[in-house]
Amino acid sequence: MQWFSVTALAVLGTVMVVHPDVTGRRSLAAEVVAGAATPVAHGVPEAPVTPVVVPTPSTHLTTPLRPAPTLTRQPKGAKPNVTVSSGQLTVVPGSNASTGGGRNKVTYRVEIEQGVSVNPAAVAAAIHKTLTDPRGWQAVHPVSFERSDGDDVDLRIIVATPTLTDQLCKPLETGGEVSCRVEDRVVLNAKRWMYAVPAYGGDVALYRSYLVNHEVGHALGHGHSTCAKAKTPAPVMMQQTKGLGGCRPNAWPTIKAT
Repeated sequence: MQWFSVTALAVLGTVMVVHPDVTGRRSLAAEVVAGAATPVAHGVPEAPVTPVVVPTPSTHLTTPLRPAPTLTRQPKGAKPNVTVSSGQLTVVPGSNASTGGGRNKVTYRVEIEQGVSVNPAAVAAAIHKTLTDPRGWQAVHPVSFERSDGDDVDLRIIVATPTLTDQLCKPLETGGEVSCRVEDRVVLNAKRWMYAVPAYGGDVALYRSYLVNHEVGHALGHGHSTCAKAKTPAPVMMQQTKGLGGCRPNAWPTIKAT
């Protein structure tokens, strides 16, 4: 797997992600923002991290690459499946070019647990739209995001059932309810992706953008924030899944409290 350093490889137009979870490695954050990042579960206390060995590209996938499943129409009135775990991930085929020109490129792929009742292409489109939005991280850091379906990527953005989320987020405890970022894995809990949280008042699309930006923000080196002033936009790195603390919902790192 190709890990990236924002400054050292900027001339080559690529970025190497080095995850702070592995002893002796530098964080992407060290090149982008001050301080080192640790894996953070969305809405739960941080836990100590045991050093792990990052697998080579040939063994990088937890499951083999498979074509995206063909979705069948749900019976009218049927509740979508976001909880019954198959334990198998499928890479969403296709790619999306970056929109950052010559900026340092962060490559990612989207993986979805088989059996989860979502449209894979629509999920991938929503994630890329969020990552390339002018209000997003590209306006904060000298990075651009490019989606690929290949093995050699910097980040894996995964939509998984609560059961598989808990497994992929170890050693963090996500309790079947929240999401996380560990190493190169940005794990989005399908329960949250589908239903958001009450604090967002039914604006599921906005919450999804928040979820993506929050967990990718951890990969960029950002820790958690809190609501500094009531009735102002909540920081994107606030654990908004737990509540807003008097702030208003906000999905974007460039929108600040006023």
